[in-house]
Amino acid sequence: MSSFAIRYVTAARLVLVVFITFVASIAHTLLGVVVVGLFPSLAATAGVFRRWALADDRTWTIKETWLLFHGLWRSELGRANALGWAECAVWGLLLFDYWVVNCHVTTVFGTFVAGILFFLMVFLLLATVVSWVLHAHFNESLIWIVRMAIQMIIARPVMTLVLACGELAALAAYWQWPGLLMTFGWSIPVAVASWAVWQYGKLPGFAPDRNT
Repeated sequence: MSSFAIRYVTAARLVLVVFITFVASIAHTLLGVVVVGLFPSLAATAGVFRRWALADDRTWTIKETWLLFHGLWRSELGRANALGWAECAVWGLLLFDYWVVNCHVTTVFGTFVAGILFFLMVFLLLATVVSWVLHAHFNESLIWIVRMAIQMIIARPVMTLVLACGELAALAAYWQWPGLLMTFGWSIPVAVASWAVWQYGKLPGFAPDRNT
């Protein structure tokens, strides 16, 4: 089989994995009554893409992908909810501050603070995305995961740039073709983040072999 044919088949299989992962995430989010199931589904999604990146054999069936997701989801019921709800609390505070400053403070100082908060939210958004990839790769504490995500956004500028451009491209595609959002949901943004960290994050045990 030619190199092009191999890459085409691999890409087609990845699309199927992305779709099945999103369907599984919706089902498991509902299984956990949203409140308990949402963040484990997000963690399991990142875990599936990590396994895909590291797998030697990527000929996954629908059943294998689903069972892998389910196993990861069950194992993440505690840790993922701790990380997810902690990040929700931080984001709730930031969004509230931004709303107050942007909508209720009309001075020049208020505009300046709103701008600072906006760039801070962009930075933390990238760190939040990376934190879920790290969460899938390391069995570490919540504080370690968050600190490491922030450090990587600062210390890996190429990864950060690729991640930002990739996520913007995904959002633009969702805006242009809303059907993609309904079909793949958050699976594509998580896959993009996993790929950016895998390629440029330089994590031990999670990086492509440059010699092959």
